[in-house]
Amino acid sequence: MRIGLNNIHTGILLTKVIKEKHISNPALGKMIGRIPLSVKQYKQKSTMQTAVLAEICHALQHNFFSDMADKLPQHFTKNQPNTDKINQEKDALIAQLQEENKVLKIQNDILLEIQKGKI
Repeated sequence: MRIGLNNIHTGILLTKVIKEKHISNPALGKMIGRIPLSVKQYKQKSTMQTAVLAEICHALQHNFFSDMADKLPQHFTKNQPNTDKINQEKDALIAQLQEENKVLKIQNDILLEIQKGKI
């Protein structure tokens, strides 16, 4: 027996979502260009090709890969987006907004002074 494979059964995941979305085998088969018997077989099998699963993800608008990832131990590594670039973009946006905020405060103070007749 291989470690960790027993807790991820793609057929069970698929069946659950199909039931929740009230989709029939023929309907899903039509969405992915396969016969209803294929859908029935997908629901029964514990494994599935990733390309087929990706097609089903798009058809049902559900991320089965995320569902499977949630079943893996938290300490497993995963590819992360380039957080340095994301953080740099956020920092630049924050700096820009802070500068805009300073300008708006000055403009607001000037308008208040004009309204009070002090300028």
